[in-house]
Amino acid sequence: MTSTDPSKSAEDVRHDREFVNDTEAVIRLGAMLLSSGTGSYRVKRAMSDAGRALGMDRIDATVGLTEITATAHRGDNFRTVAREVYRVRVDSSRIAALEDLAHHLPAGTNGRDLESRLDHISRTVRPKWAEWQTVLAGGVACAGFAILNKFSLADSLVVLLAASVGQFVRGRLNRRWLNQFGVAALASGAACLVYMLLADLLTDTGLHTIHGPGYVASLLFLVPGFPMITSILDMVRMDFTAGLSRATYSFGLVLAATMSAWVFSTATGLQPLPIQTVFPNPWAWLAYAVATACGVAGFAVLFNSSPRMVAWAATLGVCGNLCRLALIDIHMPVQLAAGVGGLIIGFLAGPLSAKTKLPRITLTVPACVIMLPGAAMYRTVFWLNGEDMTKALSFGVDAILTVTLIACGLAVARMCTDPAWARNLPVPSPHAFKFSDQK
Repeated sequence: MTSTDPSKSAEDVRHDREFVNDTEAVIRLGAMLLSSGTGSYRVKRAMSDAGRALGMDRIDATVGLTEITATAHRGDNFRTVAREVYRVRVDSSRIAALEDLAHHLPAGTNGRDLESRLDHISRTVRPKWAEWQTVLAGGVACAGFAILNKFSLADSLVVLLAASVGQFVRGRLNRRWLNQFGVAALASGAACLVYMLLADLLTDTGLHTIHGPGYVASLLFLVPGFPMITSILDMVRMDFTAGLSRATYSFGLVLAATMSAWVFSTATGLQPLPIQTVFPNPWAWLAYAVATACGVAGFAVLFNSSPRMVAWAATLGVCGNLCRLALIDIHMPVQLAAGVGGLIIGFLAGPLSAKTKLPRITLTVPACVIMLPGAAMYRTVFWLNGEDMTKALSFGVDAILTVTLIACGLAVARMCTDPAWARNLPVPSPHAFKFSDQK
C-alpha cells in the first residue's frame, strides 16, 4: 500500500501518485482484455508486460470471468486494486490491439501514456461489420453446421433464415444490456418460431418437405464456443478460478437456449432427431469444406474478427475439420477425432500466428467452434426433460468429451510449441525472471 505519512518529501509523494496512476492504467488494460473475452493467462501476461514497461517489480493477479484483483509492487510500495467487468462478450479485434499494445510498450512508459493509448483503442477499435453482416453471419454459421450434420440443402437454407432472425433478436437485445441468459432464451425461441413457420409454409405449398428436427441447427449460433474452449485452456494452466467461472457461464447460456428450445418442441411435438442426408462423392467433401469455411467465417464475424482473421481462421478450420471427418470415416471414435482436429489446428496456428502477428486465440478458437457438438447439447436437455436418461446421457457424454478433447488438442499443441505451457512456468514478470536467473 502507498504511504500517507505527512513527513514524506514532495518527491516521495510524487512517486506515490505516479505509482497509483500506473497501477490504474495496468488494471484498466487487464479489464479491457477480460471484457473482450480472452483467457485469464493472456490477461495476466499482458498486465505483467505492461507493468514491466512501467517500471513495476511484479504484478500478482487473480482473474475471474467478470472481475480482476491485482497487486502491483514497486520497491517497498504495493497497491491492490479490484476491477469489475460488467459485460461478457468476444471481440477478437480488440484482443489483438490490446495484446499488441501490451507486448510492445517501450520501457519508461508512464501511466498517463498507457491511458492515452487505451483511450485510442477504445475510440478506434470498433465493430468491423455492419449489423446486417453479423445477422447474415449467424445464419451462415448455422447453415454450415446443418450441412455438416447432414441436413439437406433446403433444410440448411431454412436454418440460415431462422438463425439470422435469431441473431438479429440477440443483437438488438444485447444493445439494451439485458440479461444475457434471458437474451439467449428469447433468441432461441425466435429462431425456433421462424424455422417452424418457414418449414410449414414450404411443406404446405408443396415446394419442399422440410424436416422438423432441423430447428436444432438454427440455434447453434448461441453455442458459447469462445468461453467454452478458453475455460478448459484456463484449467490446463491450473487457473481454476477463471476456468470454472467460464465453464459455468457457458453452461448457463447453453441451458437457457436449450430450455427455450425444449418449450418450443413440447408445444409443437417436434423432436430433435438426427437427419442423415447423403451427399454423393466426391461432392460430399467439397460440401463439407465449403460448409466448414462458411461456418468458421460466420463465427469469426460474430467475434468481430478482422477480414484477415476471418480468412485465416476459415483456412485452419477447413484443415482441422476435414481431418476430423476423414478420421471418423475410418471408424476412429468421434470424440478422439475431434481432439486430433484441435491438435492439427493448434500446430498450424503456431507458426501462422508468429508470421501474421495475430494472437493465436483469435485464430484457433473460431476454427474449432465448427467442431463443437452443439446439436448434441440441445438433444441432451430435450431427452432429460423427456425422461429418457439413456439418450440424454449418451448425447451429454458425447458433448462433454468432444469439447474437452478439442480444447485438450489445442493445449497439447501449445505445450509442444511454448515452453511456458509445457513447464507450467509462472506468468512472466521481472520478479520471476530474477528468481529463475538465481537458480
